[in-house]
Amino acid sequence: MPAVEVITSVERRRRWSREEKLRIVAASAQPGRTASQVARDHGIAPGQLFTWRRQLLAEAIASGMSGDGFVPVAITQEPAAAALSGTTSSGERAIEIRLANGIVIGVSNTVEVEPLRRVLSALSGR
Repeated sequence: MPAVEVITSVERRRRWSREEKLRIVAASAQPGRTASQVARDHGIAPGQLFTWRRQLLAEAIASGMSGDGFVPVAITQEPAAAALSGTTSSGERAIEIRLANGIVIGVSNTVEVEPLRRVLSALSGR
């Protein structure tokens, strides 16, 4: 039998500190977690969590925390994409791109730059 919450009085509006908001938003960005799960765990509505995400992102952009648009690159002796799939259909080695949100894209090294840029922008949410 599921638990039932009984509200006996009018609850006052809760106040969340910036640190609490940051912690909750960070929890929602963890792989395998959904906004609904995190919101439920903290007793807030998913819409509130999305509002906090937008607010924190807007603050980061306004303060210049977004940086110069570059991301770290690691070059290895044997690329992971080549190890997983061997080589591309044309026999060329592949390039693996791992986005901060966990999406992994494998492309050949002959990919056109502009279409790849549009795909990466769309997937990263820019």
